Amino acid sequence: MQFGPLTLKRCRYGWMLFTGPYIGKCFDLYGEYSETEVGMMRAFVRPGDTVLDIGANIGDLTVPLSQMAGPTGRIYAVESHPDVFNILCANLALNQIGNVIPLNAFMRASEGAAVKEEFVRKDRESKAVAIDELALDSCRLIKIDVDGNELDVLMSGAKTIAKLRPVLYFENDVREKSKDLLDYTLSLGYDLYWHKAPIIGANNFFGNTVNHWHPRTIVSLMMLGMPKEAGLAMEGLPKVQSADEWPV
Repeated sequence: MQFGPLTLKRCRYGWMLFTGPYIGKCFDLYGEYSETEVGMMRAFVRPGDTVLDIGANIGDLTVPLSQMAGPTGRIYAVESHPDVFNILCANLALNQIGNVIPLNAFMRASEGAAVKEEFVRKDRESKAVAIDELALDSCRLIKIDVDGNELDVLMSGAKTIAKLRPVLYFENDVREKSKDLLDYTLSLGYDLYWHKAPIIGANNFFGNTVNHWHPRTIVSLMMLGMPKEAGLAMEGLPKVQSADEWPV
């Protein structure tokens, strides 16, 4: 069904309202988005868990996360752009999701941190919030996808991360920012692993085997961070040996 520029379809985890050339196109053609990221987070999130989805966009990962955490869990879905935030809230309503707290805000540690204009609107003020301001008493996982501002988001949660030791799952696809991001996260006492996550898969919900972006394969370059004290080795994922490295 079409609603102006927006499309509504029944997808893998429920009804999704969407638009856009990547996330929207994935839902339109495949009925899902970045199922490898969903699978990675599913390995850690359990019913009753608290999760932060920072850079929630239209709820593409929020909706499956809400199902993983169940009715006793809590998902904080943070999206800075008001128009995208409205679609996020629509998708929560369409699927009658009651365990998600949506926040129209951008997360940062410092007032001077730059925020890309495409993630805010000049005619509407999106508030700045730090993870530590949420005053969480538990947190199982923090997922961050904010297109180059991941370091500032992590720094905004220094106290929360030190106290609660959540699993960290964040994008790291800006090479010139990678060293500082990895240096900081390693200093928190985390083991880091590279996770290259294709945004589409062969076993997608619609069974569509045609790659819309052929011959390219669109991949999200993600990092998985595990507290060292957990003593868990993530088999199959390359472990970060140095903050200077970059995957081939």
